[in-house]
Amino acid sequence: MNYRTFRGLLSIGIMLMLSVSALMAQQTAHVILDSINSSYDEHSPILSPDGGRLYFTRSGHPANMGGVLDQGDIWYSEKTGDSWSQPIHGGARLNHPGLNGVVGFSTNGNRMYVLNYFDNDARMGSKLKNGIAVSTRAGGAWMTPEILPIKFFSNSSSHISATISRDEQVLIMSIISYNTEGNEDLYASLKQADGTWSQPEGLGTSINTFAEEWTPFLASDNKTLYFTSNGLDGFGSRDVFVSERQGDSWQEWSTPKNLGAALNTKGVEQGYTIPSRGVMAYFSSTQNSEGFGDLFGFPLDREAPEVIENPVIEEPTPQPELTAAPVEIAVPSVAMSFQVLDQRTEAPIEAQVRLVHGNKEELINTADLKSDNLQFESSFQTGSSVKIMVSAAGFLKFERQFTANANWQNANNGLQKLLLVAEEVGTKVEIENVLFRRASADFVDQETAKKQIDELIELMNANPGMAIRLEGHTDNRGDARQLKLLSEDRVRTVRNYMIIKGITGNRIEVIGYGGEKPVSQNTNAKGREINRRVEFVIIR
Repeated sequence: MNYRTFRGLLSIGIMLMLSVSALMAQQTAHVILDSINSSYDEHSPILSPDGGRLYFTRSGHPANMGGVLDQGDIWYSEKTGDSWSQPIHGGARLNHPGLNGVVGFSTNGNRMYVLNYFDNDARMGSKLKNGIAVSTRAGGAWMTPEILPIKFFSNSSSHISATISRDEQVLIMSIISYNTEGNEDLYASLKQADGTWSQPEGLGTSINTFAEEWTPFLASDNKTLYFTSNGLDGFGSRDVFVSERQGDSWQEWSTPKNLGAALNTKGVEQGYTIPSRGVMAYFSSTQNSEGFGDLFGFPLDREAPEVIENPVIEEPTPQPELTAAPVEIAVPSVAMSFQVLDQRTEAPIEAQVRLVHGNKEELINTADLKSDNLQFESSFQTGSSVKIMVSAAGFLKFERQFTANANWQNANNGLQKLLLVAEEVGTKVEIENVLFRRASADFVDQETAKKQIDELIELMNANPGMAIRLEGHTDNRGDARQLKLLSEDRVRTVRNYMIIKGITGNRIEVIGYGGEKPVSQNTNAKGREINRRVEFVIIR
């Protein structure tokens, strides 16, 4: 190594060390709202136009309309000097047993736009409806929200978030709808002269990615858009980005820029909003909160946050002697093995499998496979969305959607078992891992339980003629009558969650057996936990 080469390497090393030190020295400018935050999940803050109330969504709280399984109710805190009051529940007029949240306000504060609505007059299907609604203030109280008529509105996701322009003429929503790029995308709907709203149109590929774009906020200039994404380069799992509308189109936007380390962390930042008055922006973050969101302020009177297009350390330009020839890097892929099995026996099944990913579609008939175990393999581009559809004689249709990544590849040693349920009235299937705490309708592990129930929901969505009976069970310790009531509460917990996710109530019967039908011994703690379960039986 000659002296010039050594000097060049030394210079690069010093500059990299300085860059890393500078990055580590950066501190967030999060202002903690201690009086509001709790052990529950707080997110999506919106300040009232007069600055006197901070509205937000709180999930998992037992006081929510749907209890601990509720996706979130509207709560608010009152401004008291330089701090905020203890949170107050928004009440039954604004909230229902589904996802609730504030989208925005009219400039005079007399109209509140909210997520979703409850249709008391619905004669068929669920009364819980997905969309945007508006509540008006009368006598100091908010009235029951009324749905906004958005042409051809469709959202196949359980998530929805939105923002409304200050002039109440533009809605931007995070939904899965027509021509979605991947998961939730941002769509714009414009108010028409007759009071209706136009069909939502995607904001284009500058904004929308294969991943999830959530919690949009449109600034007062109707051009600057803040939103959260996990499909762009960031510091953590979800970061806040900003983009500017190009010209008069709602489909042309500048390349999104990350708001930088003063705001974004290794956690999830979302719901960034700038109020019409005041010196503080608001957002939520999971940083240092064990996975649940807390609310924070961001001072607007400080120096603006560093806005960067790609939050990584840029290496200095190397000396000519160190320049290497460019290396072509292959696009990473994920390889997976699949096997279609009978859920009861886990025996291989002859079935027709359809895999859709990107612009490709694969059709596999497992009867044509030469292997005795009927396994087959396929490869997918990392990050691509994969939809799997399976049909077999005598079994319910199976549909599932995954994102191809290393975690998915490593699960179950690279083998994805596709378990089919027999299409027979009376077939009984335990919803695995939907276990309850003792003397409670609360899940032992809420996240795992919801994932298992989501699989049942996908099964019912794929088989619209299917109806089930949910059967609840307890251990045998306690009064038999009280145990039966407890088991009924448990199946209602599951049923309410399924209705929130779009399954109509007339497809789900419920019954509680208390401790009458154990599947394990009640003589030890583990056996009693297994007996606290929910099963489903096909009745149609």
